[in-house]
Amino acid sequence: MKFVMALAATTLFLTGCLKTRNEVRENEQRQVMQQQVVTLQKTNADASGRFADLEEQMRSLNGRVDVVENRIGQGNSGVENALKSSQEQNRDLNQKVMILQEALTKMERDILALNAELQAVKAQKAAAHAEASAKASKKNTYESAEGFFEKKDWKQAILNYQKYRDDNPKGGKFADATYKIGVSFQELGMRDEAKTFYDEVVSKFPKSEEARRAKIRLKGLKK
Repeated sequence: MKFVMALAATTLFLTGCLKTRNEVRENEQRQVMQQQVVTLQKTNADASGRFADLEEQMRSLNGRVDVVENRIGQGNSGVENALKSSQEQNRDLNQKVMILQEALTKMERDILALNAELQAVKAQKAAAHAEASAKASKKNTYESAEGFFEKKDWKQAILNYQKYRDDNPKGGKFADATYKIGVSFQELGMRDEAKTFYDEVVSKFPKSEEARRAKIRLKGLKK
């Protein structure tokens, strides 16, 4: 009987010990699991934080991409606008160049016309000057002959009167110059030469005053 009771007590004691050990083991396992849960939760929280950071970075990156795309779009638009403006400026410039070329062409034609007109005016002026010079020269020759005649420089008078005759075959003083050449020869004692010029005056200008005087001189030469 005592043995049975001892055995029962031992069994209870062992059972209690086993229960206590099991409980300790379960508590330790539970604590480990709780620690693992906490660790997992912390890891999950860290992962969630990192994921949130990644999402924020992605949003930021997407925003930057949008900005870059907008800038690229604006840049393309700016380039297109600049190109369009340049094309318009080129068209305006080409139009202005064409207008300028037309103006230059017209100016060249005007200059050519003015040059032609100027040359014509110069030619007319030169001709008029030459004619005036010729007339002045002819007049000066006759006037020079008159001066020599009045000074009784008969030889120079003859030369200048003859030059006037050569230059003015239809001059208004031709008859007078011819008559006075005759007078100059007569004064030099060259009667035959004088008679030749008196006869010319009478023949060519029979009704002139010089012809009347030449006739008188001819009568004097016959004596």
